[in-house]
This record gives sequence, C-alpha cells and structure tokens, in this order.
Amino acid sequence: MKKVEKITLNGIWKLQNEEKSINIDAEVPGSVFEALIENMVTEDPFYGENEHKMSWVYNSNWIYQTQFDVNPDFLEHSKIILRFQGIDTFSEVYLNDELLGTTDNMFLTYDFEVKSKLKTVSNRLKIIIESPTIKALEDIKKHGIKLTTGMEALPGVPYIRKAQYSFGWDWGPQLPDISIYPIELIGYDSVKINSIYTVQTFKYNKDPLKITNPEEISTIKVNSVNLRVNFEFDADKDDLEDLTYSIKINLTAPDGNKISKNTMLKSKNQYIELNIDNPHFWWTHDLGEPNLYELSVSLEKDNIIDTFTQKIGIRDIRLIRNSDKWGETFYFLLNGVPIFAKGANWIPIDNFILRGKKLGLYEKTLNQAKRANMNIIRIWGGGIYESDLFYEICDNIGLLVWQDFPFACAIYPKYQKFSEEVKKELIENIKRLRNHPSLALWCGNNEIEYLWKLLLAISKIDDSDTIQELKSSYVNMFEKSFPDLIAKYDSTRSYWPSSPSSVGFSSQKKYMDPNSPDKGDSHFWNVWHGGAPFSEYRKFNSRFMSEYGFESFPSIKTIRTFCPPEQFDFFSPIMKNHQKNSAGNKKIMRYMRRRFTIPKKFEQQVILSQITQAEAIEYGVEHWRRNRNDFHCMGSLYWQLNDCWPVASWSSIDYFSRWKALHYYAKRFYQPLFPSVKEDIQNVEFWITNDLAIPKEVNFEWKILDSEGKILKKGFYETKISPCFSLKCETIDVSDINQEKEKMQQNIIFYKLRDKLKGNEIIYHGFRLFDSPKHFKISDPGLSFACERASNEINTFNFIIKSKGIALYVFIDSDKFDFIASDNFFSMEPNESRIIILNEFNPLDSNTEFTDQNIKDSIRIGSLYDLLKK
Repeated sequence: MKKVEKITLNGIWKLQNEEKSINIDAEVPGSVFEALIENMVTEDPFYGENEHKMSWVYNSNWIYQTQFDVNPDFLEHSKIILRFQGIDTFSEVYLNDELLGTTDNMFLTYDFEVKSKLKTVSNRLKIIIESPTIKALEDIKKHGIKLTTGMEALPGVPYIRKAQYSFGWDWGPQLPDISIYPIELIGYDSVKINSIYTVQTFKYNKDPLKITNPEEISTIKVNSVNLRVNFEFDADKDDLEDLTYSIKINLTAPDGNKISKNTMLKSKNQYIELNIDNPHFWWTHDLGEPNLYELSVSLEKDNIIDTFTQKIGIRDIRLIRNSDKWGETFYFLLNGVPIFAKGANWIPIDNFILRGKKLGLYEKTLNQAKRANMNIIRIWGGGIYESDLFYEICDNIGLLVWQDFPFACAIYPKYQKFSEEVKKELIENIKRLRNHPSLALWCGNNEIEYLWKLLLAISKIDDSDTIQELKSSYVNMFEKSFPDLIAKYDSTRSYWPSSPSSVGFSSQKKYMDPNSPDKGDSHFWNVWHGGAPFSEYRKFNSRFMSEYGFESFPSIKTIRTFCPPEQFDFFSPIMKNHQKNSAGNKKIMRYMRRRFTIPKKFEQQVILSQITQAEAIEYGVEHWRRNRNDFHCMGSLYWQLNDCWPVASWSSIDYFSRWKALHYYAKRFYQPLFPSVKEDIQNVEFWITNDLAIPKEVNFEWKILDSEGKILKKGFYETKISPCFSLKCETIDVSDINQEKEKMQQNIIFYKLRDKLKGNEIIYHGFRLFDSPKHFKISDPGLSFACERASNEINTFNFIIKSKGIALYVFIDSDKFDFIASDNFFSMEPNESRIIILNEFNPLDSNTEFTDQNIKDSIRIGSLYDLLKK
C-alpha cells in the first residue's frame, strides 16, 4: 500500500486578462493586484488617489494558467485529488481543457477528482476568475435588494462569500482582491486521515466557580487531564477492520516525555483516550508559559500510509455567564483562573491578504501585540478565517483568539443556497481550527443584531413581510444553525451569537438592548462617533468592552509613502482619501483642539493626533480595569490593532508596523500589575490592579506638583494585592489645592509602582493632569540624552534621558531608522532620568549605513514643549 503523496502546484504561473492584452508572470499563491504591481502594469494602488484608477482590475475577468508533469508512479494511486486551499472568489477550473467545476466561496477548500484526467506530461491547468463586483451587481438585480455593508463600500458584497471589508470600509480602500491560495495534488489509495479532533476533560481539586476569595485562586490545582483524540478517515466504506491498518499515536510533552498508544483501524470515526498526569498547561503569556505538546498520528500497514502532526495545548477555556447583581457575567476562565481580557481587534493584515503573509506581517504584528502586554486578539467579522499560521503563532506566544465568523454590518440573504454554502463553510473551518489552544470563542457576527434597524434602512428594506423573513433567516443562521454546528464539531468551545449582544433575538421575551452594559459584551462609540469627551468612558460600566476606539494619523514616515509634501495638510485631497471615516480628519482636529494648542507644522500635528488617541483609550482602559472585582468588567479590546493599508485610522500599529503612541500606551496600561488614578477637582483615588494569579507586594508612590515643579502633596503606600483583584489604596482630598480653577489647571500628579520582590524596581511610571494640557503652563524641560550600545545585544542601544523640569509626552524618533523603544510618549518629573532601550532597528533607506554614529545622529528627542514652540 502506497503512502499518501502530495505534489505542490505553487510557483510562477501565467496571468492574462480576458482580452489577452495583458500577459504576465504571476506567483501562486498570490493575487492579481500583486502581479500587476510587480510587473509594473499598474501604479501602487495605495499611493495618492490611485485607488480610484483601479476599478478596471476588479471589474475584469482574469485567467491563471500553468503546465505541469506528473511522475508515472504518482498516477498509480487509486485516487488523486486536485485541492485548492482557496480561490477568491468566483471561478471556473479546467484541467486539460475539461471543466472540473466552479467555485463561489473564498472561505472553502475545493477538491476535484482528477485521476482519469491527468497525463504524465504537459498537463494544462486553467482558472478563469470572474469579477466579484460584477457578480455582486448581478445578485442585486436578481434579488431586488441592494444589500451593502455601508456607504464606504461598493454594493452587493453581502450576497457573496468573500471578505466583506474588501469592497471598502471606513478604514479600508475599495480594492476587492482576486487571488489564488495554495494548490496541490493528493494521491492516496483506500484510506487517508481526514481530520483529528482532541477533547480535554479537567479534574480540579476545587470548583473554580465557587471561589469567592481571590486569595484562593493561587491554590487551584488540576488533578488530572483526560485527552480524547477523535479520528475521521476518508474511505469508500464505513467498516474498515478488514484492511488491517493500525493507528499509532504519540504525544510528546514540552520536556520530551512521550505517551504512546496503538489501536486497530475499525471505522471512519473512532478515538483513543490518554490520561495525562502532571500536565504542562498552556497559558496566556502573562499568566505562564504557553506550553505545547506535539500530537503525532500515523496510519500504518507494513509501512506508514499517512501521518498527521499538530501542536496542541493542554488547557481549559470557558466563557462564564452567570447571573449576578448587575445582570450576567461575561468573562473567560483559563485553567480555573478568571482572566481580564486585554487586547485589540484584528483586521486583515494587508488589503491584498496573501502579500501580508509573504511579508512576514503575521509574526511581526502578533509579536508586537504580545509585546504590548495583550493576551487576546479578536478577529473581526468583516475579515476572514485567518491562515493556519495566525493561530499557530498565537498558540506559540500565548495569545487567546476571539473568532468572529466572517459576517459584519449587513443584512444577509435569506435564500436556501446561501445558507447551504455558509453551512459547508462553517463545518470546514471549525474542523480546521478547533485544535488550536489559542481559540477561545466562536462569535456569529459583528454588529448585525445591534445595528439591525439601521442596516434595514441602509439597504432600503421597509416591507414588513420581507423584514420578518430576513429576521427569521438571521435567527435560523446565527442563533440556531451556528450553535448547533459548534455543538456538533467543537463541543467544548463557547459560542456567542453577535458582537455586541446581550441575549440574541430568539431568547428575548421582551426587547433587550444588544449593547446593554449589564449583560454580554459591549461596543462603545459615544466617544469618537458621538463626539463625546473622554470622560464618557467612566460612565459606561460594561461587562466586557469588545470594541471602542479613537482615530489618529500614522507616522509621518508612513504618510510620506503615499503623500507628497505639498499635500501635507489634514484636508488635502490625498490626506482625505486616506481617511475613510466620514469627516474623520475633522474629528481628529476637533478632539485635538479640546485638549491642545494646535501647532502650525503638519508633522507636529500628526504626533499630537497620536497622543490624543492614546490618552483617549487609556482613559477608558483605566476605568474598566478598575472594575474587574466581582467580574463587573472583564475585558477591554480596543478598535483596532492594525491597518491593511497606509491610512488615518483607529489602529495602534500602522501599515508599515510602526508603533503609534497608542501602542506604547497599551504596553503600559495592559501590563498585568497596573496602577491608576481617578481624579476630579475634589478627590483623587489611587488604584492598583493585579491580573496575575498570585498575590503581589508593591510600593505605590505619588506626588502632586504645580507647573513650576513645587511639591504640593505626596504619599506612599506599601501593600499586598490579591490575585485577580483591583485595590483602591486611598482617596485623598485635593479640594484645598484645586479651589481656584487657574491653580487646578497647573497641578499634575506623578506616580510610580515598585515591585518589592524585584528589589523595589520601578515597574510603572504614570502621570495625570486635572484639566486639558493646553491649560498647563509648559516651559522648556531641558531634555538631554546620552547613547551607548547595549553590551551583548545586537542592534540594541541604551538611551539615558534626563529632564531638568516637567516634560510632557516625551517622544523618541529618527528620520533615518525605524526602531521599537522600551517606552515612548511618557512624561517626566523634574530632575528625573530614564533608561530607554531601543532595538529592532531598520534603515528607511537601504543605502544608510548601520553605525553607532548614524544611530546617535539620527535620533531626536522632544516633548510637548518642542511640538508647540514657534
């Protein structure tokens, strides 16, 4: 019996338009846009206003072609499948001029039986991909309803199973991609492994849900874990015992210890159980090590016929929804520990998705999320089921994943064919992703329940019968079919019908706000879309903040890649084109004016936009983290982590992986041990939040200064803080120093947290003004710095920064290099010094020499004083 064999058909293909006026080389996997750019057929769609010259690309049909030979031995397999791991989206597939079939869903794998159609030499494979936008318009005409995802989008995308963002969003261009994912031939005989599914059962020493004292959290132990490995085989018959195949399983622990077990193959579906003593648990990186076991399965008869290998984590993850005094809890329990989810929302890594993977952006961006102390990423519903690589990285670095199914901000078709396609899509992707320890939750969609009435209005649906049919279709899909499929194919993982949601349509006896602060998860957009001040965050006591955000501009270095200097203005045509949210640049400026005096130079305005964004999000995060006690609020996922093109947006990392001020702030406000202040004119509360599963002994120091550096008040707290707890250290009266508004506006709080077990090392610096920074008297802080190469570290430098006076929003930048700093956009009190570590240097120009002197000469350090000085 021959071993299962695979032959890749990836490589350089030929790409033509239907008229054959274009005939170029194109990489597969890859996209039409990628090939056109690389062959200089089109200009960069991201530059200037080029986006609007590209409609001919996505309104055209495209033909991919290749030739390949097949070894005669391979043709001896009794079955040969041609597998497409994805085609985006509508295509006809021909092999040797014979139509194999069609595709119409980018989220599905397509298999075609081709044994009888293959030759040993000169096989011709042709894929004709049709225009997605034309298909969408055909569906609008056919069904009579103009379904859309919003005014920023090309019409019709809800009709087609394609990444919804690709037709345009309020942060993304109208550049629908046309692409082909990896392709391979698979040869096998009577049987092959189709899928593996692991189910874990934990036995605790105590019920984690019955713990009321946070001190007990550190005493939770797991006595044993039962691992059930379920197998699904592809075969022509159900009874396989007469084949006399054996199944061998090896489970290798992180320390190298191995558990092995064998059994005979009997049927297409069977299982093996293993007991794991003293397991190495998978944790999020902030709570421990994301330990991974290697699961290896082989199907054998005299020799190995087929193999399956995957890394798995031993972990127990649950979404806890229990009734309480506010309504209902909403939090994740990981191995018995209630975790405060700290993270951001993820959009596709590049508007041309496959290019982002080739550029290594998955590894870079996810590691930067970890570096900012995030422990969870929400894959937003307007995007895709991500590549296996995404989840593997999250498994390896200890990030949880909230997975929206790819439906967002739209009314979806009610006809049967659409529902059947969606069902196939879910089954395949649930089975593909269910073994990843990082995967914490399946969620039905983004904002459809919440925006239901608005979405009907946008698509001009007002007939009551049609509305009722669409609502019934929604309930059948997201509240019946989806949870049923999860229960069948991934029974240990939780499902949530929509984000935000409090209960779902079908469970409502009377109307309940989908965005209720008392139950479920919340999206909060009064700040930004509603124009409300930052203080509104403190008035919204959500159970789990899964989306909220604030815009800023990307780095000036990023702006230079798409905008010439003569258009360096918030309201120039190019800058407006790279802002997809309606009146977004006006909002950025309006919020900036509330807090700051606006500098004249564009470059300085850009930096100030980032500081404004960072402070907005910090204000909300502080509030929600203080509210973690009794599980009142247990999550903060801001919108958004990344960009898919260079744009003004809500991201904390721009398209070229440059950290905005927000990402540096996130590194501070998401650290597990976190101090904060809650200030008003009368009082200041001092808080410490501990998200770790162990108690911590800390020292909290604070002082209140006036703008000239005079100390008005100061204090010190030595305390032990319980695991998974927020502690209010003290409330102090400041009415005596804030009686007069003019004096109050000149007062500033500086505070720091020290870890006693680390030799009183400072682990956090913070500050807070009592009013907007524009009212604070700013003088030259006398910043200076020295630079030295760090010993034993490659391309790492220590910068010692000193300040003579109060320095607000100290920033470090370079006009020749990109780098990541250990801290940035921070404030310093008088006569303070900080050591900031800079690493991951990359020259902007490949001709720039990487020398110590070039590094030192290119670095500039400034503060708010430098941004505003004339």
